[in-house]
Amino acid sequence: MSVTDTEVIDMWGIPKWDHNKIILGITDHLGWADKTEQGEHLLALQEKLNAYIAFIESGDIYTEIPGALGKSPIIRIIGKYELSEQGELLVDRATEVLKEVGIGLEFVLKQDDVTDNE
Repeated sequence: MSVTDTEVIDMWGIPKWDHNKIILGITDHLGWADKTEQGEHLLALQEKLNAYIAFIESGDIYTEIPGALGKSPIIRIIGKYELSEQGELLVDRATEVLKEVGIGLEFVLKQDDVTDNE
């Protein structure tokens, strides 16, 4: 499961603090180091977002996740690396468009926890 696998919803959950929402998570492990990597990353992220949007708009969300009925969907991108400038533009624009159709979008930076064993 990852941003590169458009056939799979990586994860989903209904927050305990807000039973009116359902969060669909995208795990994004790709970096943004150079232009080639950025281009491939943007394309992968856009394709994954489109797959999630289709999953919601087709109603498949309700047959695959019966508890989703009546809940507001939020797509959460869980990134290993900070967004590049182009990545931020994509997320910002997608957030605006999706808001109009009742779908939330957010990016969360989730870096690996590093523990010091000394």
